[in-house]
Amino acid sequence: MPRRTFWLVTGAALGAGSSLWVERRVRRTLHQATARLQPDALVVEVGRSARQVAGSAGERWRGAFSSGRDEMLRREEELWAELASQGVEPAPWSETGTVVPRRPAGVRGPDGARAAGRRSARSPSPLGR
Repeated sequence: MPRRTFWLVTGAALGAGSSLWVERRVRRTLHQATARLQPDALVVEVGRSARQVAGSAGERWRGAFSSGRDEMLRREEELWAELASQGVEPAPWSETGTVVPRRPAGVRGPDGARAAGRRSARSPSPLGR
């Protein structure tokens, strides 16, 4: 008989203890979830995510642009070498064999000066002045 009483008490104690532990765990999880879903916490999380996405997108764009430019220059050198093997001289405006791109008319350069070329036309609309 004492064995049955021992196991009954042990089972009741473990059952009560585990149910209290589960209840405490659920309350803590709910408290953390509600804290994360508060408007201030959401703003912080969205801002952090946006900064990460913008940073990684900027890095990817710079990397793609840089690799594209490098590949373009490599291919241009290949083409000039191929033309030179056929006896074609580089263009007269190009001392090194590479063509220097011009800015489109009306676009300001790094020094703030406009590119040479046609002037920008005035808008016929009185709103465009």
